[in-house]
Order: sequence, then structure tokens, then C-alpha cells
Amino acid sequence: MMELNKELIRAHIETRKDEIIEWIKILISFPSENRYPDGFEKQAQDFIKKECENCGFDVDVFSPLDIKNIQEHKYWLHGRNYEDDRKNVVAKWHGHSKGRSVLLSGHIDVAPFEPDNWKITRPFIPKIKDGKLFGRGSSDMKGGLAASFWALKILKDLKYEPKGDIIFESLVDEEFAGGNGTLAARLKGYNTDFAIVPEPTRMEICSACPGAILGDFVIRGNSGMPYMGLPIHNPINGAARIAELFKDWIKYWKSINSHELFIDKGKELNYLLWDMSTQVSDEFIQMGTPALIKISWIVWVYPGTDEEKFFRIFKEFWNEKIMKDTVLKNFDIDIKQSFHFVRPWETDKNSKGINEIIESYYKYTGKETSITGATFSCDMAIYGDVGKIPVILFGPRGDNLHGSDEWVMIEDIFDLIGIFALFIKNWCR
Repeated sequence: MMELNKELIRAHIETRKDEIIEWIKILISFPSENRYPDGFEKQAQDFIKKECENCGFDVDVFSPLDIKNIQEHKYWLHGRNYEDDRKNVVAKWHGHSKGRSVLLSGHIDVAPFEPDNWKITRPFIPKIKDGKLFGRGSSDMKGGLAASFWALKILKDLKYEPKGDIIFESLVDEEFAGGNGTLAARLKGYNTDFAIVPEPTRMEICSACPGAILGDFVIRGNSGMPYMGLPIHNPINGAARIAELFKDWIKYWKSINSHELFIDKGKELNYLLWDMSTQVSDEFIQMGTPALIKISWIVWVYPGTDEEKFFRIFKEFWNEKIMKDTVLKNFDIDIKQSFHFVRPWETDKNSKGINEIIESYYKYTGKETSITGATFSCDMAIYGDVGKIPVILFGPRGDNLHGSDEWVMIEDIFDLIGIFALFIKNWCR
């Protein structure tokens, strides 16, 4: 039998590129949207299950609710619906001795296809243009999920026999600050010596990710129409002022935080105002000054920041602004947390797995790389804190995540297949 090395792996990938692309297109064509609190992952998961079974892996299919006492866990996010057959698919390739184990894990759910201003293609009709594969979920994260699966499939076809266990996961309900699918897999015991989560990191190896605090401002004025000439304070004006002052907040937040893995451009702490609404119930709204307006926001935090400390600093900042501002002092303003805390995480940079993946990256691509921090928050902390797994994020370049004309770089998927396969060959021994 020929020696399993990068040349053999690369040659095998080369002969199957068209097959790999078509496989990813099929995966993208399944509208596995997460429309919180519901999700529609079943069709895509049935496809993944069948493909894993065809490879000869042991496949386990289970709902998050199948895990005993999971709803009492501190990481459990309440208010999600799993009645519509939303199930994880976990495939295990058993090692033949007690070698090191690895987990390749990703989520199958995608963001809703809206806003519907797609121009290159329709959301679930994948299309290739200029080396990019367009379609909802192509980058977040079906491209990385496909790279993980195909790394194992190619190793199988090349008659590789691992000493340690290899686990591949396709998980439900990660979007909308989720993570219940990931939590269920960790509590069921699918934990390994190292884990790779192929989120779209721009081909950067990320040993850390920021956390996300999600909340609302609720601004109350006095509603009505000013027929008698008395002042009516419109909460929309208060919302406009808060939107402006958020620039001051993030400048202050950056000034009191720093982290060595988040110094590159685009990785600094940031915020997002993602929704404003004057209608927060089913009541009929007349034409006039609204009684209140709600602003939904996200603020990102570095590893090491806890929820309680953040809200203390956040509320102190805003209470001072509200008291002194000539516009905001006219309103009753509440600051509330909405979704749960998406926790930041950092894996020890001296982990043996990190050194091995850096070496595999160089051997396969000929390019130097180093570890850094991701530009986004995710469920990384569940792998590290609950599963006790040294975990990295490492996936392809892509853009327009959660927006129209989402895309992933095709050449990155091929490179990731090769890097993952080479890493597994060297690691699971």
C-alpha cells in the first residue's frame, strides 16, 4: 500500500473536486433555516446521516431533549422548539487502539434567507462565480462542514486506519445565540482530545473567540397627539440619541479592554444595533407618538469578561448619560438582557493539538501561519467548558454571512480537506 502523505491526499482531492463541489451544492440546497424558536434542519440532517452511514461510520441521531436533565444546565437556552424533528447527527469512526482522538464539529442550521435582496442567485440555489460558491449557509457553515466530512471520506477511501477515535458532528440550533445542539453532544459524551470547528475564520487558526452580550433598551415617552400644545416626548427621538451615544460607549469599552489575540484590524471590540420597534405587543397602534420604542443591541467582549461585570459597567455608563443628556432625561429607560450570554472562550495556546494543526497547515499549503482570535462569537465555550476539549475555530474565507449573496471560497474548502486529513493522519496515532 502507498504511504499516506500530503501528495497522495492532494492527488485524491484533485480527482474528486467536481464531486465535492456537487456534494456541497446539494447540502446548500436544503433550506435548513433557523427561524427562532423553530428550525428546519431535518432534510439536511437526513442527507448527512445517509452519507455518514455510506462511509461505514457508527451514526447516532438524537434531539437535545433526549439528554436527561439538559434543561437544568447553565448553558441551556430556553424557549427553543424541538418538536419538528430537529436532531443532531454524530458519526464515529472507531480507532483500533488507544490513540489520540479528534472531533470535527459544525452546525447545519443557517440564518434565515432575508433580507431578500439577493442578486447573484436565490438563497438555496447554489451558484459558482469567480471562484466563489454563493448560497445561504455556504460560508456559515456548510462549506466548513463539508470540508470536515470529506477529509474523513477521503481518508476512508485511502484505507487509512486511525488508532484514535474520529468523531464528525452535524449539529442543530446554533444560530440566534444558540448552542443547545452542541451542549447535547457534549453531555452525551462525544468529547475528544482535540476539536476543530470549521467556522469561517478566513483560513486563520483561532484559539479564541469573543463573547456576545445581547440586550434591549426600552424607552418610554408619553404617547398621543399634541392638540393642547403641551410637549409630548417622542421615544423615537430618545432612540436616535441612544444610537448616537453608542459610539461613545464602544470607544470607552475599547479603552478599558485589550487582548493579545485581538489586535489585528477588524478584530477590535464592536457593537451592533440590530432592531428597533415601537410595536412590542399585538395591540393596534394608532398614528401618533408611540408610547415606547425598543432597541435591540449586541456588544462583543473578550475572553475573561463575565456577564455580571459587563452589566455593572454598561449600566453605570448609560445611567450617567441618561441623567445628564437633555434629550434622554425626558424618558423612562430600562436596560434589559434579552438572549443568554454567548460566552467567550480561549484555548491554551500551548495545546499539542494547536501545534500539530499549525504544522499540518504549513506542510500542506507551504504557508506560515500562527494562532489568532476569531472575529465573531459562537458556541466555542461549550466545547471547552462543558466538554473539556482543547478546541480551535478554523475554516474558509467567505462573506455576507446572515446577508444576501453569502459566499464561500471554493479553493479554501479543498485546502481545508487536505489540512484536516493530514492533521488526522498525524494526530490519531
